Amino acid sequence: MANACGIKGIRIEDPADLERAIGEALAHPGPVVIDAVVERMEMVMPPKITTEMAKGFTLYMLKAVMSGRGDEIIELAKANLLR
Repeated sequence: MANACGIKGIRIEDPADLERAIGEALAHPGPVVIDAVVERMEMVMPPKITTEMAKGFTLYMLKAVMSGRGDEIIELAKANLLR
């Protein structure tokens, strides 16, 4: 899509290509869109976790289990803990 709009587009499917792709993007004289494919349930960890964040995540897990979506919690754990 970026290429169709006249912007350089770089797609990353393998984490080993990340450094090369960022170098290529920084070397390009114009705008660049980097499309990085990640695990659907990958969590982005902030530098510091506050009590409110932990409370919100706990509430999400409780609601998921109570509404019969416990499989989401298992998928989340597999994606983030079992690498």
